[in-house]
Amino acid sequence: MPLSQNIRTLLMMPVMLLLPSLTWAEEQWLVVAQEEVINVGQPLSFQVIKPPHVTAWPASVRMKLSGTGMNDEIEMRAQGDANNDGQLSKVYSGTPRQDFVGVVRAALIEQPSNTVLLIANNENVTVAAVEPMVSGESGTSRNVAPQVVIAAPDDEPALSAEEPIYFLFGNGDEYGTDARFQISFKYRPFEPKGSVAQYAPFLSNLYFSYTQTTLWDIGGGSSPFRDTSYRPGLFYRWAGSSKGLFPDSWRVGVEHESNGQGGLDSRSLNIAYLRPMWHMDFANGRRLTFSPRIYAYLDKDENPDIQHYRGYADWQLRYGREDGLMVTGLYRQGTKGYAMGQVDISYPLSDRILSRTGTFAHLQIFSGYGETLLDYYKDRDTQIRLGISVTR
Repeated sequence: MPLSQNIRTLLMMPVMLLLPSLTWAEEQWLVVAQEEVINVGQPLSFQVIKPPHVTAWPASVRMKLSGTGMNDEIEMRAQGDANNDGQLSKVYSGTPRQDFVGVVRAALIEQPSNTVLLIANNENVTVAAVEPMVSGESGTSRNVAPQVVIAAPDDEPALSAEEPIYFLFGNGDEYGTDARFQISFKYRPFEPKGSVAQYAPFLSNLYFSYTQTTLWDIGGGSSPFRDTSYRPGLFYRWAGSSKGLFPDSWRVGVEHESNGQGGLDSRSLNIAYLRPMWHMDFANGRRLTFSPRIYAYLDKDENPDIQHYRGYADWQLRYGREDGLMVTGLYRQGTKGYAMGQVDISYPLSDRILSRTGTFAHLQIFSGYGETLLDYYKDRDTQIRLGISVTR
């Protein structure tokens, strides 16, 4: 069955939903960080662009920094010629006083502006070096332990990573040399501080998602794409209580999956799902995340027995550091005893990692049924693939 109109309609919806907020965007101040990393006691600079209706540049602006339960308000002084009001942009600099960890949000206080995400790269910072600058008194140095760097739901940009994005190569007895690649993202159409969310705050937890996974038979004649799975979706996410055994966050959503083919090779299904998520943080900066996705089939006419091979849940565990080794495991158990398992192991090659995004060496091991939607009922030999991922 062809994808065609359903996919195009879904992808156009964020654009149509953004139109009411264009006027508000024209009136806000635009802030761009000149550095991605923030350290306590070290100067921080932003390039600021004022709205067209503002004629004079202020000598200083106040900026709020927030993250990991801490807040800091700093004065940013204009750099360069203070009397040149004809400049299109101006650099403002200030010095943070709080010892942040992880993701830090920065936004102007007195002017409406966008929010900038920064990383507190304080693994090697000592307090002794900065206390004299603040109070004039000497202090005792202490090392700041590395922490997990992961954005909270309201810290993520509107367009962000969903599932891993990777390109992997492998070789097996069944198909010879092949590749598997995936793109995946989610989009939040209503910013928490946007004009629409001011009237309906709950809309800022609504997301569109899209994931596409392809198996490429590189070793075959003409190197065809063996099968591709297209998965547009819509979900709603909110924070949990995190008390006792209660989840840290929840998702509820719907998802369509199709291989975009017609005739006898057509495969498609629709599901509704619930996804609780639990986090457990360890002293060494590592985090264990358990996020099962429990679903019901709304439509599976083209593969009526798929529950025998997939079951009704995706059991997923994720363990590691955002700036180090990460291991993810996925398991499905069908109702007739058929099962599949997948393990992904990745390690960063880039020095800076923001919200799961960077460059990573990626090893993937797959075994069992249903690697493709077309052949969901076929058992595959264990596949080992190696390559690069940019989100994980």
